[in-house]
Amino acid sequence: MSQKGFTLIELMVTLAIMAILLGIAAPSFSQMLRDNRAASELNVFSSMFNFARSEAASRGLRVRVQGPLAADGSWQVVGVTSGTVMRTFPELSAFTVDPVGEKNMVFDAQGRLEGNAAMVFSVQAKTDYASCEKYNREVTVSLSGSVALREEGC
Repeated sequence: MSQKGFTLIELMVTLAIMAILLGIAAPSFSQMLRDNRAASELNVFSSMFNFARSEAASRGLRVRVQGPLAADGSWQVVGVTSGTVMRTFPELSAFTVDPVGEKNMVFDAQGRLEGNAAMVFSVQAKTDYASCEKYNREVTVSLSGSVALREEGC
């Protein structure tokens, strides 16, 4: 009589192979998640300035970017004259922004940065990110209002 199914040895060998493959794949997967999280936060941070610039130009009014707010670390895009919050951007949980302290940037009605100098932010990975040169960026908002990201060392 022939029996159908798996033997205990076949099952154990299959489970051992799966455990080895999972052990190899898990660190790569966690690194991929960390990379995606960092890239996503950097994209949100730079898109905040692009949003403020486009709102200023399309609405024809002055718009301020302010943050990180003391209460929750979030950033806001606010109409200067009305004080209306147009959009709130979340805190950067994987990065610190230098210079430290609350920043205020104002875009004029044409979408240009007010003031006499470009704004430069050093966005640095927090300590749980081992490879700082991989994640650190310099975010520059030029006087024309355009945003540029550049890799920055440790």
